[in-house]
Amino acid sequence: MICPVELRWRYREERILPFIGAGSSMSVSWSDSYGVNRKGPSWEDLVAQAAHLLGFEHPSLARVRGADLQILEYFKRKNNQETAKLTNWLGKYMDPPDDALRNAPILRELVALDKCRFFYTTNFDNFLERVFALHKRPHSVVAFEAEMGIERTCEIVKFHGDLDHPSQIVLTESDYEKRLALSTPMDHRLRADLLGRVVLFIGYSFRDPNVSYLFRLFTDQHWEQPNSLGGDRAYIAVSDPSDFEYELFEARRIRVIPISGKNRTEEMAQLLNEMRS
Repeated sequence: MICPVELRWRYREERILPFIGAGSSMSVSWSDSYGVNRKGPSWEDLVAQAAHLLGFEHPSLARVRGADLQILEYFKRKNNQETAKLTNWLGKYMDPPDDALRNAPILRELVALDKCRFFYTTNFDNFLERVFALHKRPHSVVAFEAEMGIERTCEIVKFHGDLDHPSQIVLTESDYEKRLALSTPMDHRLRADLLGRVVLFIGYSFRDPNVSYLFRLFTDQHWEQPNSLGGDRAYIAVSDPSDFEYELFEARRIRVIPISGKNRTEEMAQLLNEMRS
């Protein structure tokens, strides 16, 4: 059994808030029209493409100059404050056939979580909404304030924007710095949705500084308030965790769920399956 018993209780109480990262998209694989094997790109793939478009022979040469967010900020400045060349590449790259999405184990299990109404993601792709449609689960996408406040059975919240809403995308160093003010409608929405709920991070690296900061503030402010929801308030699935991950996530009061790095996709899907069983 991978899934903690308490997480299953919270699911039955309809208190689980899935927060989905790039790992779920990376688990999708397919062959393109040339027979080349593809999978959803990682953050490292994205930065490597930016370095390539900037003319670096190898991404490591760009990383000598600065951190990933600085490379992406440099890319934006060298392209008239636009990241369209990079997001266009993402859109072209991330076009798997329906069967690849329909049968992707993690995505399939996410759709089956019928006691979850809100699904947060920092992914720019449309894999989640496509797989919800393929499995005929009604849903709506929320990427800005005007799309909030309408009664729906299920919402996919694009916390960092997406390719259909490029003006909302959080990608570069300055984009993240603006979000650290925690003042956008999406930030207020997440803080409200955290109340009375338990977060389950799936395929998420927890390297987004704004998410890390928001979560630390939230737990510090609300954890020990009278009448707050007791027990663990957040869980994260981590491949082959070491003391490094246990220590740092414990400091944020996030419980680590260990999964095998060799069977990462299968065990993440198993975790979701056990939670709803």
